[in-house]
Amino acid sequence: MEKLIKDVYERLRFIGYNRKHKKRALKALKCIEKDTGFKLSKKQKSQIREYAREVLGSNMYAPWLYVYTAYRENFLEGWIPDNYFGYIVAPKINKQIGRIANIKTLSKKIIDTNLIPDKFYFIDNTWYDENFNLIDVKYVKEQILKYAKEYYLKKDGTSQGKGVTRIDKDNFNLLDISNLGDCVIQESVRQADWFDKIITGKVATIRITTVKGTDHRMKARASFLRVERQNSRLVKSENAVKIPIVDDKGTLGSHGLDSNWKRHSEHPDSKFEFNNKKIPNFSKAVKACEELHAKIPHFTIIGWDTIITNYGEVKVLEWNAGHPGIKFSEALTGPCFCDMGWEELWKT
Repeated sequence: MEKLIKDVYERLRFIGYNRKHKKRALKALKCIEKDTGFKLSKKQKSQIREYAREVLGSNMYAPWLYVYTAYRENFLEGWIPDNYFGYIVAPKINKQIGRIANIKTLSKKIIDTNLIPDKFYFIDNTWYDENFNLIDVKYVKEQILKYAKEYYLKKDGTSQGKGVTRIDKDNFNLLDISNLGDCVIQESVRQADWFDKIITGKVATIRITTVKGTDHRMKARASFLRVERQNSRLVKSENAVKIPIVDDKGTLGSHGLDSNWKRHSEHPDSKFEFNNKKIPNFSKAVKACEELHAKIPHFTIIGWDTIITNYGEVKVLEWNAGHPGIKFSEALTGPCFCDMGWEELWKT
C-alpha cells in the first residue's frame, strides 16, 4: 500500500511538473514561429515525440525539443530538454544539495573566494561584515553613506535576479530592515568599458556553465552574455537579451534572443551589432569559474554569473546549482552535454 501511494504521488508530481513545462515550451514555440515563420511539420513533431519516448523515456519531453528544433530549424540528437534536466538530471547529478547555492549569505563561505563582492550580511536580525564579525547597523549605514556607491541587496532563497534590491545612500534608510530576512549586501562592480558599447549605464553579466566531466575535470560547456534593456533596473532573466558566446575567445554569435524567444542581431535599444564581437578577457572568466567549480566537486553542473572589470578582473555575482538553466544554451549553441550520458539517467 505504501509503495502504491508513493508511486501515485510520484506520477502526479511528474505530470504536474511537465504540464507546466509544456505550457511554457509551447508558448516559446509560438513566439519563434511568429518571429521567424518557421514551423515544424507534423512529421517532424511525430519523429521528435518518438525520439523523446525512446531515448528519454517519455514524450512529455518533446515540447522543449520542438522549441530547440524550431529555433535552429533542424533537429539535433543529444539535446537535453529543460524539463528532463530539471526533473531527472539535476536532482541526480547535483543530488539534494544544489539549492544551497540560493543561500546568498553562505556562497562566499562555501566557495572560499574573494571573487564574490560581498560586503555585509544580515542574518537572524544581526549584521556581520564580510568575515562574519558582528557589526552594528550604524557602521553599515556609515559605510554606505561614506563611499556613496551603489550596492545590491540579495535575499537568501532567491535566484535569476529575483529578490534583489539596488540601494545607495539615498534609499538605504528607507529599507525596513526588520522585514528583510537573511540577505547579503554586495558592492557594485564597475564593468569594463567595452560593455558600455552595448548599452550605457546597464550591467552585462556573462553566464558560464561549468560541468564536471566523466574524467572528473571541470570544464566550461556553454556561455552567453546577458544584457539589460534600457527600461530595466536590474539584470533579470525575463527582461534581458541573451547572446551566445560561440568559442573560447569570447566571440558573440550573430543573434541573441529575449525572453519571448525573439531573435535580435543587435541590441534592441542601442543598436549595437552582436555578430563576431569579442568579449575582452573572456578566457579569464572561464578559467576562474572552472577553478571555483574544482573547489566544490560535489556539484556536477554549476551556472556562474560573472562580470569582467576594466582591469581584467573577474567577479562572480551569483552561482546556481539547483537548476542552472540550460534551455537557452541548448537552443543557441547545443547540444552541450552529449558525452555525459544524461539520457540514460531516467532508467536508474
